[in-house]
Amino acid sequence: MLLIATWEAGYRLIGWNTLVFPAPSQVLDGMLSLMSVETRFGDPLRANWPWPVSETRPFTGAWYEIPLIEAVLSSLARLTVGFTISIAIGGLIGAACWRYKWFDEFIGPVLLGVQTLPSVCWVPLAILIMGFKESGILFVLVIGSFSAIAISLRDGLRAIPPLYQQAGRMMGANGLKLYRHVLLPASLPALATSLRQGFSFAWRSLMGGELILSLSPHGLGHRLEIARNLSAVETVVGLLIVMIMIGMLADRLVFAQIQKRVSKRFGFAAAGE
Repeated sequence: MLLIATWEAGYRLIGWNTLVFPAPSQVLDGMLSLMSVETRFGDPLRANWPWPVSETRPFTGAWYEIPLIEAVLSSLARLTVGFTISIAIGGLIGAACWRYKWFDEFIGPVLLGVQTLPSVCWVPLAILIMGFKESGILFVLVIGSFSAIAISLRDGLRAIPPLYQQAGRMMGANGLKLYRHVLLPASLPALATSLRQGFSFAWRSLMGGELILSLSPHGLGHRLEIARNLSAVETVVGLLIVMIMIGMLADRLVFAQIQKRVSKRFGFAAAGE
């Protein structure tokens, strides 16, 4: 709060060029404009501050048609579909790499190379193969995140103590029973970690795909590109804040909680957690 207050005070006292570096009040105006609420927090103080002087027509559409809400819902819908596909593909490849050494030696370096490649580099290939379609964004999302899930799951499964398998076989768990009752429960901490890491890659890949592939309904990435074309710096900063907040909330409220519960269940959590 002190940083934001200092930031706003600098704008009010110095009066710098807000087209280059917007003030917090102007960022708030930009975010509220995407909610179909017109304000003028960034304007000089006046009688009816922060509301506009002229009369504005209120938004008459449905709540889900508000630009920011529509963008968030569109991005989350694409994320749900694409991330589910990434989990399925990455989980199968990661488990296969753990189970078969020859397969890991063959595809492991490829997975690492795919993971290090920025996801936006896949956009031209997606356009050439699939065109400007919804499948193009999903392609960028999946290929930008499945390798992170596969690598994280593979490394986590390798951490399972061999004693677990030996103990399971001594108690009569062989074949599918060994996987169902011993290895699958023991792999849950690794799976939780791979989901948390894979989400960050999936979210970044989705924003990169939406930024370049202009498709309707418009997601957050495309809204960011629209704001850039309009030179609306305050809206660009506001959208970046929304993207960061969604990523933080998803990580802390969903994936971190899953990892914490699984770790606590298997005795990996620290005392007092």
